[in-house]
Amino acid sequence: MNKLSLSLRLFVLSFLAMSLIVSSSQSAYAGGGGGGGGSIFAAFAAKAVAVVSGSASKAIAVKIGAPISSALAAVNIGIAAGWAKVSGAIKKAFGLGACKGNGQISDVICNVMESTKTLPGFLTAIGYISGLLLAISALFKLKDHVINPTNTPLSDSMKRFIAGGALFSLPLITEATQNMLTDGSTSMSQVSAYAGYTGGGGGLDSVLVSLFADIYEPLISIILAFAYLAGIILVMVGIGRIIKTAQDGPRGPAGMGTIMTFVVAGVLFSLSTIMASFSVSLFDTSTVATFAVLSSSTGDAVVDDHILAIISTVLVFLTIIGYISFMRGFFIIKDVAEGNSQASLMAGVTHIFGGALAVNLGPLMNAVQRTLGLDTLGVMFY
Repeated sequence: MNKLSLSLRLFVLSFLAMSLIVSSSQSAYAGGGGGGGGSIFAAFAAKAVAVVSGSASKAIAVKIGAPISSALAAVNIGIAAGWAKVSGAIKKAFGLGACKGNGQISDVICNVMESTKTLPGFLTAIGYISGLLLAISALFKLKDHVINPTNTPLSDSMKRFIAGGALFSLPLITEATQNMLTDGSTSMSQVSAYAGYTGGGGGLDSVLVSLFADIYEPLISIILAFAYLAGIILVMVGIGRIIKTAQDGPRGPAGMGTIMTFVVAGVLFSLSTIMASFSVSLFDTSTVATFAVLSSSTGDAVVDDHILAIISTVLVFLTIIGYISFMRGFFIIKDVAEGNSQASLMAGVTHIFGGALAVNLGPLMNAVQRTLGLDTLGVMFY
């Protein structure tokens, strides 16, 4: 009966902590006006404390509630600042804030971004409650070790303390992972302008140009936002593997799979910066050249404009595919490090370099044409 009562009290305290986290996350990420979700959770938690727990657990909740609230407020300020920094960099580079608001597809994508902006707060809440549960579990493991050191080694408790502390320090771990590869750099690839003009006609070329001119910037933004969220999840997965043993092989605490989990998370946090590094390494420029220029005119300026517009549209489309392939390549390499027999290192490297070349198709075609001596006959990109 005592164990049942203790379990109920621990559940109530955990739920109360989760409510505080959700409430503070709503405030931090939605600017304090993100609806009453946090207050509903908090009110429900208070009722749960009153009904389920006894006076002792109430006293404990009151004692730990204020420290948890103040700690979460400080930590959430740090996370909100980090997310605002990344979001601002994305908007600055790709113009997400320039959505027209006239009901086009770009506005649908922008609405999705706006509606999911509290997801980092939700993931952080999951991390905090997981850290709390791990800390509680560590205390029980420590008690079991004192009672029976043979069956319960001290490392079982220590690993849970470390993992729980890491989850409570998720903003610091996330920042360290992001700075691991890029030293905090937020430099990004820049896209050159569209070439040509379709004249607003109803032909297929005009439709394609209008489509990609509308959705390109929001699509790139949502790809980078997905990469950032995936990076947070991978950091949490990597922290969770601390409590495993060496018998888990690559997915153990010091396994290659766990190490690559943090490395890939760092890549995802700085996906565009890593892409810019590949571009500079291959073509000595981080500019994604999509502005096409015909070396030889067809003799009709209208036809020339239509051709150039379609060529620029194709390059913009391949840029989107390139980013997706580039990101998938790192996921494949992580699977290889974890011992997944269905993943191969060659496939991962191919996706990475293929994606980088697809994003930089303009500079690649310039290099090929200059090598073959066709730069005065073909299409050059700037």
